[in-house]
Parts: sequence; structure tokens; C-alpha cells
Amino acid sequence: MTTSGEEPQEQPTTRPGSYGEIAPGVPRYGQYAPEGWEPPQDVKDAQKAATPSQALPPAQAYPGFSGAQPGGPQQSALPYGSEEHLAPPRRVLLGSRMILAAGALQAISVIALLAVLLMPSVKASVVDALQTTLGSTPELVEVYSDPTLINVALFFAFVLSIAMTASYFWLARKIRRGANWARVTALVLAILSLMFLVQPNPLTIVQVGLGAVGTFLLFGPLTKEFFAARKANRGMGKN
Repeated sequence: MTTSGEEPQEQPTTRPGSYGEIAPGVPRYGQYAPEGWEPPQDVKDAQKAATPSQALPPAQAYPGFSGAQPGGPQQSALPYGSEEHLAPPRRVLLGSRMILAAGALQAISVIALLAVLLMPSVKASVVDALQTTLGSTPELVEVYSDPTLINVALFFAFVLSIAMTASYFWLARKIRRGANWARVTALVLAILSLMFLVQPNPLTIVQVGLGAVGTFLLFGPLTKEFFAARKANRGMGKN
């Protein structure tokens, strides 16, 4: 309402979802403050009078904060036990893949031995080749002349080859997950595999070389930190 002689005052229009003015000079909700704007003095006084319990804690108190205050001590970019620290480094990934490749070559031996066991013609060819190679050793030639001994030897070689293939894949999987015992076991097996080079063939040379080089990559400063971090993380999970 207006009295006579007064001009009607224009009412501020508000849009749905908008907020009115909080105080003179205070921007509305959702608006940007103009350049150089400062809160009113009573707001500043209220902020200064806030008790310590009402004040926000320092940023370091929040979980996941890894920054550093200006002038304070710098923190590590990769804190010990973080997901980045627990991720396998390139050397571990490459080493585990080379061990997997060696296991794939061992799997080829499994298939070859299975073919020898199931196909008589292939078995006969293999026996003839062995007798020709070992012709200077009469004792071995006599052993390979016994079909029963040949079948037993091939069967044990087949079982051993399966076990070796499974060991390659299993150790590579455990190494990638940070199991230090798997790394040590791979080193022992890599040293023992050098005995297969007494009578080498191309497949054996490549297989032993992949396993040895892959195991060598698992030892170093960065890989040592990775396996130590994984071990500490598993220890924290048990507690």
C-alpha cells in the first residue's frame, strides 16, 4: 500500500531458486564477489572471536593430505604404503613378463612330450635320434633300447615339465603381487636352471636366458622398496 503523495516502491524481483540479499554489500548466494570486496566488519569480528573448537583443523589433519605448508618440511611425493608406492615398478613388471615367457616355452615342451607319448611314430623318431646322439655311450644305448624304460622316462619328463610350467606362471603371478619369497625362489631356480645348458638346444637357451634375465631385474633399489612396502602392507592388514 501507498499513501497519497508517495510513489510506489519497486519490490525486488526474485527468481525461483534464488536467494535474497543477506546484508547490504554482501553478495547473494551463487554470485561472485566483486574484485576487492571484503566482508563487513561484524563478520570479521565474528571470525576472530571463534573458539579453537569451531575453527577448522589444519590441512594436514585431513586424511589423504600429502602437501606441505609454505616454509615447512617437504613431504615425500609418494608416501610409504600409498597405492603409488605399492604399484609394481617397471623392472618388476618386465621381470615377471620374462618369467611368464619362459613358462610359455616350457609349455611347448609339455605339448611336445605329450605328442611323443601318444604317437608311436614320433616316439620312434625320438628314440632313434637319442641312440644316434648317445652312440658313444653303450650303457645309455642299452637303456634306450628297453621300451618300458623309455615310457617311464618320458612319463616322468612329462610330469616334471608340467610342474615347471606351473611354477613359472605361479611365481610370476606372486612376484607381481610383491611376494618376496617368490623373488628369492625364482633366483634359486634360475641358478639351478643353468645346469640345463650342459647339453643346450636353442629352445633351452632362450628359456633359461629369459628366466635368468627376468630374475635379475627383480633385484635393485626400486624393487627392494616395492617388496618391502608390500610386506609392510600385508603386516598392517593382519593387525
